[in-house]
This record gives sequence, structure tokens and C-alpha cells, in this order.
Amino acid sequence: MFVGTNAREAYCYYPMPFDRSAKVELVSEQTGGPAVDVDVEVAYTDVPRRANEGRFGAVWRRENPTRVGVPFTFFEAQGRGHLVGFVLQSQGFESGKTLFFEGDDVTWLDGRLAVHGTGSEDFFNGGWYDVPDRWEKRLSFPLSGCLGYQKHLGRTGGYRLLLGDAYSFRESVLQTIEHGGTGNDIPTDYAGVTYFYHEAPGQASLPPVGERGVVDLDEVIFPAWWQIPIRAFPFEGTTLTRKLTRLGSDEVRFLSVRGGAPDWVGPPYLYVTCHVPVAGRYGIAIEALRGPEQGRVQLFQDEVPAGEPADLYAETPARSGQIPLGTVALEAGDNPVMLKLVGKHEQSSGRGLDLIQILCRRTE
Repeated sequence: MFVGTNAREAYCYYPMPFDRSAKVELVSEQTGGPAVDVDVEVAYTDVPRRANEGRFGAVWRRENPTRVGVPFTFFEAQGRGHLVGFVLQSQGFESGKTLFFEGDDVTWLDGRLAVHGTGSEDFFNGGWYDVPDRWEKRLSFPLSGCLGYQKHLGRTGGYRLLLGDAYSFRESVLQTIEHGGTGNDIPTDYAGVTYFYHEAPGQASLPPVGERGVVDLDEVIFPAWWQIPIRAFPFEGTTLTRKLTRLGSDEVRFLSVRGGAPDWVGPPYLYVTCHVPVAGRYGIAIEALRGPEQGRVQLFQDEVPAGEPADLYAETPARSGQIPLGTVALEAGDNPVMLKLVGKHEQSSGRGLDLIQILCRRTE
């Protein structure tokens, strides 16, 4: 409603009151290449800024990493004004986890606690995030939305634009958001933008573009028991079930694959999608359960073995730890990964694969 994109058009409809004059600049940070053609439309009126009307401002802040025990600060100021919007881009340092997004938003107005939220996902109207068909993809609504959710990259972000619920202050304002469910105990890379009106907003600045980039993870983990995209598995004789078991004091969640005899296309298999941020050669490993019903699993690419089979048989169930399966070339973005159950130990009672997670580590 206030700021966003529509196809190739970017827009900002926030009113920007001024007294005598205004200057709008669009700065390209390209270091080379052809010039950029831009069509621009600016709407303005001859109505002057009212005496009690603030000037529009936007502040970009980044903490990389956030400090343990201290929340991330969106905005802090003295004087009179109101907050009208927030954008947060968060990058965790551990693949497969976004628990930093459990942190609460906290708003102090004129020296008193005015708002204490119930979690970052609720602040951006994304409650029960990381659930299929909810906050696990880009979502755009008039006043809130998800910039993207990639659990395997430890990455998400959201925006919230305030209309009828703008935070007004007369003396001071402090807007923070936690990183972690309790104690701000999960260091994270947070970058936030705050939109506001203020009687004296000051001059905003940005660090060089090279200091604003997101650092991609070298190891990406895909929990098989939750949302790993499954491309295919055999039509006959193979079943997939998500399960929970207890090993000692630990609860272990996994995707249980039970393969039948080889069919007309070959041995039973699990064909999944793994997304990596940059192209390169990746070592593929799995963590699974060993046990008396497990088979031998092997990594394939383009119908060619990419490593030796791994035998998961054991007399008693136990976690396998990381098992390297091979090294393959992956493109940036979505990649198919093929795991085949090529046989079983002579004492095994089945061709099982109880898969906890798949790991992709960039080697070059």
C-alpha cells in the first residue's frame, strides 16, 4: 500500500512533506556495464507542510552479528514523531534453523513500555511460520508480508507498514526486536529499515554496497522429517512416512523410507530437491538411523554413481552421524538429489532408509 513493487515498477506512496523545496535522487551503485534507463513519476502539490506535520525519514541499520543479551535496535530518537513501517532481513549462522525469529518486538514510547509483542513472526503477521502454505514463501499483502523463508539457509525477513496503528511519541522512541526466544541468545545477521516521521529526521546514510551483502552458508542442511521437497519415489512397493522415535533421552524425527524389490526402472529410490545459494562442487552427506531393517544407500547423479554405497545395517537402532556419500556439481538454486537403496546387508530384514537430514557442503 505504501511501498513495494509491481512487475518492473517500484513505488513509494509515503507522503514526504517539505517547506520550500524538495530534491529526489536515484543513485546507481553499479561499478560497470551499460547505463540504466529509468522512467520516473513524481506526484506533488503546492500545499505546504503544516506546522505540526513531521518530515519523512528512513533509517537502515545492520548488526552483524547481533549482540548476545541485547536486542536489535530498529530505531531510537528523541523529540516528536511517529513510526510508520518496518522491514527486517535476518540471516542466521546455522543451516536448518530460524529460532532467532521467536524474538519479541518491544516498543518504548516517551520512556515507558508501550508494546511487548509475542514473537517476530507475529510482529510481521506471520504467526505459525515454517508451516506448509503459510509463512514459508514470499507473501505480499497491503500492510505486511514475508520477504522469503528458506529454513535450510537460516534466512527469512518480513515487512509491516503501520497505518491506523502508527506508534506516536512526543519525547522519545525506542523500537527493538529480540533474536531468540529468550535472552537474545542466538547471534544473527539483522538488517532493518524503519520508516518514520519526525520534526527533525536528520540525514540518513548507508555503508558501501560491499558491506551490505549477505554472506551465504558453506554448509546447507535439509531436515528430511519436515519440509524437504520430494520430487519422486517408486510407484510400487515403496512407502514414505514421517516418524518420531526415542533413542535414550533423545527424540529423533526422521523420514522413514521402506523400499520394496527393484521394479522396471531399477532399485527403490528417494528423489528430492536441495537448494544451494551458489554454484559449485558440493559434498553430499546424510544423517540417518542405523538399524536391523536398514539397507545400503548410494548417491547417484544422471544415473551414474557419485560415490560408494553406505551400509546402514546395525543390530540395534542408533544415529549414524554424518555419512559422506559423494561429491557432485550443483547449480545455484534448486537441484535434484537422487538416493537409491541399492541392496542390503545379508542380516538386514529390509531395504530401509530412516533419513534424518541431508547435508550439502561446498568444497570449491
